[in-house]
Amino acid sequence: MITLEPYHLVDASFSPWRPIYLDVAQALSDHISTPHIEVLHFGSTSAKVGGKGIIDLSILYRPGERDDAVTHLYALGFQDQHSKQPFPAHRPRKDASVIYQGERFLVHAHVIEKDSDEHHRQIAYKQYLLDNPDVRAEYEEKKRTILKAGVNEQDSYVKHKAPFVKAILNDIGE
Repeated sequence: MITLEPYHLVDASFSPWRPIYLDVAQALSDHISTPHIEVLHFGSTSAKVGGKGIIDLSILYRPGERDDAVTHLYALGFQDQHSKQPFPAHRPRKDASVIYQGERFLVHAHVIEKDSDEHHRQIAYKQYLLDNPDVRAEYEEKKRTILKAGVNEQDSYVKHKAPFVKAILNDIGE
């Protein structure tokens, strides 16, 4: 059993990819999933890409059940997104941290409708990165360059890497 704790906003820094990210995501998925909610691990930690080391999860709800999914996340200990520019109410993100094997991990739970275009884009993006180690290496280098330039505030960091992510999505036709 895992326990969610309050989120602690930290400056972005580079962490090499580690297999423990998959273990943390699986433990979280087991903890969050219900008969009505599925969990997808996506983002860099799911695709063996170094970066901030944040565990990004899609909380996949059935059509019309978004509010139930958000209520479930709050009941587990998730908080509203820690950002100056939060996701819109129709596509919320909730944040938490978790201690796993004595180490703290930050968790971003993206509340997304199951089988939506965004859900399918996340699956395709993750698979593309897993299938293309050269692209993973290029993405890691892009992240390192952003951080070396002194961009360490989370929102700004995400904005700086967005063109790379969008280019990949364009390449895979998403």
